[in-house]
Amino acid sequence: MEAKQAGSLLPTVLSLVDKAARRKQELNERLLAVLSPALKLGDGTRDHSMSWAAAMVVVVLLVVPHLHFPFERLTFRPVPRSVGVPPLHGAERQAFFRGGRVPLPPVEELVLQRLSVPRTVSATYPQWEPVLYKVQEGDTLFGIAARFGLDVRTVLWANESLAKAPDLLSLGQELVILPVDGAYHTVAPGDTLESIAAKYKVPVEAILSYKGNDIPDPQHLAVGTKLIIPGAVLPDLPPKVVNTPAPRRTQQVRVANPQQGSGSLIWPVAGMISQGPHAGHVAVDIAGPAGDPVVAADSGTVVLVSWMRYSYGYHVIIDHGNGLQTLYAHLSDILVEAGQNVSKGEVIGRRGCTGRCTGPHLHFEVRENGAQRNPFAYLP
Repeated sequence: MEAKQAGSLLPTVLSLVDKAARRKQELNERLLAVLSPALKLGDGTRDHSMSWAAAMVVVVLLVVPHLHFPFERLTFRPVPRSVGVPPLHGAERQAFFRGGRVPLPPVEELVLQRLSVPRTVSATYPQWEPVLYKVQEGDTLFGIAARFGLDVRTVLWANESLAKAPDLLSLGQELVILPVDGAYHTVAPGDTLESIAAKYKVPVEAILSYKGNDIPDPQHLAVGTKLIIPGAVLPDLPPKVVNTPAPRRTQQVRVANPQQGSGSLIWPVAGMISQGPHAGHVAVDIAGPAGDPVVAADSGTVVLVSWMRYSYGYHVIIDHGNGLQTLYAHLSDILVEAGQNVSKGEVIGRRGCTGRCTGPHLHFEVRENGAQRNPFAYLP
């Protein structure tokens, strides 16, 4: 059947080829007739290239519109690719070659589905290593611990300087802050994982499994290595034993016309600010060596000399007039009497650690009309 169809198409193809050859001959004769005048026009001129260019333009304008190719009539019916076409057999194949229509299978319903769009989400990575924190104005040991979500004992025992003197917290001081509650242990000669775990009452696995610890050989710990002991049981701050003088009777006087001060205060003692003003502590703690002289912040009259077993310990209140008073607490010794007039800068006592105290410091308050005020607003 296919051979018979090919035989019927052969005369048609030969006729087309012969027609194309005659058309080519006609085009050659027409082109030669067009170019002959142009070639003669260029003879004897100074610029032959201009003549040739003019001839070519003429050829394009005259010949191209009249070109007709017999093959332009040979067109093929495109097969749609958007749907599947099954193999053609029998009558369907004959219909295809004769230009007929071929029945196509029904097109399936097109369903659009939303594709998941990948998005990059910033991840938070756990902190395994300690960080350094610089003490800022107004910081306290308890406030720093609360900021990092730690027990105050974790911050205290991770810093040797604090463990020795918790009141010596100074601006700019760098503190080691652990990522978790626990101990920061420095491996000493003879230490083993078992002995360290027993010291802090944690299982050995708690030390080994913590990702922040670098323990290449659990049987041989390198001396000086820092280990974080998560969940370590830490002792409270050991109470400081302070030798205080025998309590004396409270002396208090009412002064109608106290000695007037200048209205500007000076620092009552030198040292480091171990605790600044905050809720529940509207005062300034100035830490330093015990026995340092404490002076009156301004001229005035001593209205109170008192002892309290807890809280202030030995303390003095000076009235500066105009409703302004200053309080000096935790003194180791008092050198003035109630009712005594004092001058600005005059020694009134010595820094100590009496009353509720964890280290030698002066607790300094400013009171205006009986209300506690921020001392920084009055000090230079």
